[in-house]
Amino acid sequence: MKKILIPTDFSTCAENAFGVALEIAHKAKAELVVQHLYDDKSGSMHVLPTKPLETDPTLGHAKAKLHELVTRAERAGVRSTPLLIMNKGTDKIENYIEPLGINLVVMGSHGATGIRELVIGSQTQRVVRHATAPVLVIKNRPDNVNFEKILFASTFHEDPGKALGHVFKLTALWNSTIHVLYIGLEHDKQTKAEIDEKMNVLQAQFPAATLTRNFITTNDPEWGIKHAAKDIVPDMIAITTQLKTGAFIFSHSLAESLVNHEQLPVLVINAKD
Repeated sequence: MKKILIPTDFSTCAENAFGVALEIAHKAKAELVVQHLYDDKSGSMHVLPTKPLETDPTLGHAKAKLHELVTRAERAGVRSTPLLIMNKGTDKIENYIEPLGINLVVMGSHGATGIRELVIGSQTQRVVRHATAPVLVIKNRPDNVNFEKILFASTFHEDPGKALGHVFKLTALWNSTIHVLYIGLEHDKQTKAEIDEKMNVLQAQFPAATLTRNFITTNDPEWGIKHAAKDIVPDMIAITTQLKTGAFIFSHSLAESLVNHEQLPVLVINAKD
């Protein structure tokens, strides 16, 4: 984990995410890229020219806030880079993930209104759906950033090892336990013996990881995850999704619903179709 992207609009929700991103970056010795999309209408054909950018107090405020966050990170011993984007309506947060070599995106969310009302703008839903790096959505600022218990849910119809590799990068920072949850959906013909064998393969892939095995059968995967979480009491929930889903692959709508309703941090890992 070398680079972490933290999009921000300098709100309380974004601040919650920044605090978590800063702690992860510190532990991982990673660089923090602090990104702000400034809504630049000065060149728009549909809006009368505004104040020149060099005298725009709103732009000056954004630059000052970015500098403040970068300075705060550097004082904490974290290398940090400001990324101010003059957005004319076409920029997307996720467009910068691959060019910058981002390994993790950390974003903030409103407490009650969920992912569709994230304070950093309408592009956020698109980030969760299309990001090529894992996206960690933070709803509440924890008293202590501590991810000692992570609930990783899967139907085991995709390759869980690829997603678990991303989770393991976080667990290695806290010596965490990964509580692997198999969710058996309706008409899934996999047997418990087959799932056990797949979990054996996972354990062999990550011999340094501490894994527990959990099983649940339900037609509602969100309910299954929340039901398991009541017993496990995790510090984070992680799932992997795909755009083109089969009958037994988690969809992006599940990720959005979890972020919308769950108070815990949710890590969404987009698998290739």
